[in-house]
Parts: sequence; structure tokens; C-alpha cells
Amino acid sequence: MFGERYFATRSRLTEVVSGVRELGEKAGADVGHLADEGDFLKGLRSPFLFVVCGEVNAGKSTLVNGLFGEELCKVNVLPETEKVHWYRWGEESKTVNTTPTLEERYRAIDFLQDFNIVDTPGTNSVIPGHQPITERFLPVADLLLFVFPVSNPWGAATWQFISRLPQEQLQNVAFVLQQSDLRSDEDLAVILEHMRTLAEQKTGARPEVFPVSGRMAMEAKKAQPFSSHLWQKSGYPALEAFISKRVSGNPERRRVLQDVRDSTQVALRRIEEKIEKRTATLDSDQRFLRELENEVDGRREGQAKILSERLTGLGEVFLRQGNQAIDILASRMSIPQSFISLFQQEALPTQIEKGLTEAVQEAVQESAAQDGKELVRNCRSHWDTVEPRIKENLQVKAPDFDKDAESLSGTSERFVRRLGRSAKQAVAHLKLRGTLDMQMENRRAVLRRYMVAVLCALIAAGVFGGMSLSVWPWLAVSVALILLGLAAYYASKSRDALCQDFTERIEDLRQPFADSLATDYKEGVREFYVEYGGLFEIVRRRIADQKLLLKPQLERWNDLFLELKAIEQEI
Repeated sequence: MFGERYFATRSRLTEVVSGVRELGEKAGADVGHLADEGDFLKGLRSPFLFVVCGEVNAGKSTLVNGLFGEELCKVNVLPETEKVHWYRWGEESKTVNTTPTLEERYRAIDFLQDFNIVDTPGTNSVIPGHQPITERFLPVADLLLFVFPVSNPWGAATWQFISRLPQEQLQNVAFVLQQSDLRSDEDLAVILEHMRTLAEQKTGARPEVFPVSGRMAMEAKKAQPFSSHLWQKSGYPALEAFISKRVSGNPERRRVLQDVRDSTQVALRRIEEKIEKRTATLDSDQRFLRELENEVDGRREGQAKILSERLTGLGEVFLRQGNQAIDILASRMSIPQSFISLFQQEALPTQIEKGLTEAVQEAVQESAAQDGKELVRNCRSHWDTVEPRIKENLQVKAPDFDKDAESLSGTSERFVRRLGRSAKQAVAHLKLRGTLDMQMENRRAVLRRYMVAVLCALIAAGVFGGMSLSVWPWLAVSVALILLGLAAYYASKSRDALCQDFTERIEDLRQPFADSLATDYKEGVREFYVEYGGLFEIVRRRIADQKLLLKPQLERWNDLFLELKAIEQEI
């Protein structure tokens, strides 16, 4: 089909317009009159109007059928066209009698979407009203095809009609010599020269005349396969090339293409501004969000600064529970208990360590629970200042702290359990039981020796008494009592020394105990703020999602821009 270059450019431009319209809707940009597809593209999609003129039976209908490869117009040896026939595209085939001399024929033939054909009855028609109707189409016609029969190309009516055409309409005229297959090449050369000379006399310009055979063109197109030999012989290739040139180079159509391209360029620039503005807004939102996160980091650092105080407090917890363990130790190491323990397995170090461990763990967990509540309050207090700023700066609804920060309660529980385990392990690593066990075993060994000496003295007293010695039994009993007193004295003093040593050890281990909790305490605090930072992550994801939406829009904009530039080169 002729005009392929123009229609390809028009199709590409139509697709770009559609793409710009869709992109404008996604980007929220005002694309102006591009938003109304029908009105904006009406001029671009308007079909070319071809008016076929000539005397009755000049072969006009045959010419049209050959051009489009369809039996559009009836062909008869008798005058077939009694009215002006306006062939237009329609989904259903129908004929509308607009006036007594004008008939609109709608056909579901594809080429009619791009080309309207006006088939006239003939310049020498005697039917009243034909010429005024024909002349009505001439000013708006994109191409006027004047058809002359090879048997008589000198018809006065047609040449007179041509001579009355305005100069601007003459620019759209093409001369066609129909039924060229009925004459030899020599005869055709003579006829063509006479037609050019006559046309020059009538119009002031020497036109190109196209000798064609509509019959041969139809036979070539209907042949299976297509007959290129008949097609070349029909003379239609030269005529189609001329029509294609006129279609593609039509100044009015190119102006419409340029207008549409310019309007599309303006709309594309508005979309670019919208995307750039949105990108700048999102970048600003990200900077604002980073500022908020820096505030959270600052609070976390502030919590780290008071960590030493918190750890000192945990050391005091250890010391306080250690002092209670010392009281238990002192009561369990009384003189009677000390002598009784000589006759049974000593479990006191294990009991002291177990009791101390449980007490310290419970106390540390209570302290951690209070710290956890304080951390939650700190986060909530900070969020109360952040929420209105998010609404004001980001224009989005801030997350609900009570709903979206539910995990902070779980974090608090984990914080308590973490420090409880850490406290239990810390007490075990201090190895209090091993040292206490060794000291008590040494004390028990001394007390055993005293008890052995006492028993030996009592045995000696018995032996001396059995021997009826008057002084020695009492002397032996006195020695036994003295040894027992010394044992009691040692038990008392060693208990005090052991408790004092245990007290000093507890005091010395207070800070190492607190330091051993530092890592878990820091990690627990960090986890708090990580969970709290999740609220900002919700906002960050919203911003990231918006940026992800912008990325394909920007890529699409680049594609449309490049395509529009390519079309500009073609126009």
C-alpha cells in the first residue's frame, strides 16, 4: 500500500501519544489536551480524501479498484455512476443517501480507514447537481485524480473543468491515462506528449501523466501467487510511487504530525518535571528519615553512656545478695553446727552458691524488668515527638506505636531473660563454691584434729581411772576440756575469718560480675532500639516503594523521549 512511510510514522506517533497519556496518569501529571484522545488525534487520524474525476466511462471505477485491489466500484460498459459515491469506512456495510446526488457508502474494508474515495459520475454528466457536489470535495481533497480514456483523452468537459481549478488545487492533481493496454508503446508516447502539452496550456505547468491499465492491475493482484509481471506492465507501480510521495509529503498532514509531536513534547516535559519533583521530594523524605534515625542512634548512644551506672547498680545487686549469703554462711558455721558437720557430708558451699545464684538472678531480672519498662517509655516518649513530624514532612500516616511496636513487649521479656541467664552464668564463672569448699575443708580438717585430740585425752582419762590413779584421770579430762575450748575458739575465729574473706571476695567480684553482664546488657539495649527502629522501617519501605514506582516511569519516559526524537527526524 502507498504512503507506508507516513502511516508508519503516524502509527509510531500515535503509540507515543498513548504512552505519554498513560505515563501522565501514573505520574499524576497534567498532560493537557492529550488527555482527550478523540479530539487530540482527530486530525492525525482523519483519512486521506481522493477524488476521482473524469468523463463518463473513462475508467475511473476500474482505476480505483486496481489501486486498492478490491471490487469497490462497479464496472460496466454503460454509465454506472449516476451519483457521487463517497466511500468511507464502517463496521457494517451500508449506503446512506445524503442528497439526491450524493451517496455515502460505508464498507468494512481496512484501507478505507486511511483513505476515503469520492467516485464522481463524470465531468460530462448531464445529471443536474453532480458538478456542485463534486466541487464541494475539491478544496479539501488530498489528491485529485483526473482519468482520461486512451480512446479519447481530449474530452473538452474534463479539460475545461481542469482549467477552472484554482492554483492551490492544481498542486494536488494527478493525470492518469486509463486502458493503456489498448495502445502500442508508440501510440502511447504520442498521446502522452499531446496530454502534457494540453495540460501545460490549461494549467501553466507541464505535469507528469501516468499510463495505466486497471484491468491488468486487478488481474495481477488477484493472481495466486501475485503476478509481478502483470503488475509492472499495468503501469501502477509508477502511479503508486507518485501517490506515496504525495501522501508522505503532504504539507498539511506533516504540519498535523508536527503539531501533535510538539504537544506531546510539551506533555512529556511536564511529566519529566513531575517525576523530578517527586524524586526530589522522596530524596528529601529520605534525608528527613535519616535525621529521625540519627536521633534514635543518639538516644541509643545516650543509653550507652549511662550503661556504667546501670552496671554499677547490677554490681550492687550482686553485693547485696552476697551479704545475705554471708549471713546464711555465718549462721550455718556456728560452733554447734561446725562440730555437727564433722559427722556428715558438707553441702554448705553448694547451697550457698545455689542460693546466691538464684537470688542474684531474681534480683537482676527485677532490675532488668524495670530497665525494660524505662526503655519502652523512652521510645514512646520519642515517638510522640516523631509522629507529628512524619505527618507534617512526609504527608503520610505515621505507624501506630501501640499496634506496630507490639514487639517491644516481647523484646522487654527477652531482655529480662537474657540478663537472668547472664547473671546465672556470671556467678558460676566466679567459682565461689570452689574457693569456699577448699577453705571449709581446711577448717574441718583442723577441727577434726582437735576432736581427735579431745577424744584421745578422754580415752586416757578412762584408762587412768581404770588403773585407779587418783590424779591422772582428772588431768586428762582437764586436757580434753582445754582442747575442746581451743577447738571452739578456733571454730569461732575461723568462721569469722572465712566470712570476712568471703565478704572481701564478694566485694572484689562485684565489678567483674557487673562487667560480665555488659555485653548482654548492651545487646539487649541495642535490640530494643532495633525493634523501635522498625517503625521507621515501615516509613522507609513506603518511600522505597514510591521510588520503585518512579523507576519504571523514568525508564518509560526515556523510551518515549527517544522515540519522539526519532519521529522528529522523520518528520
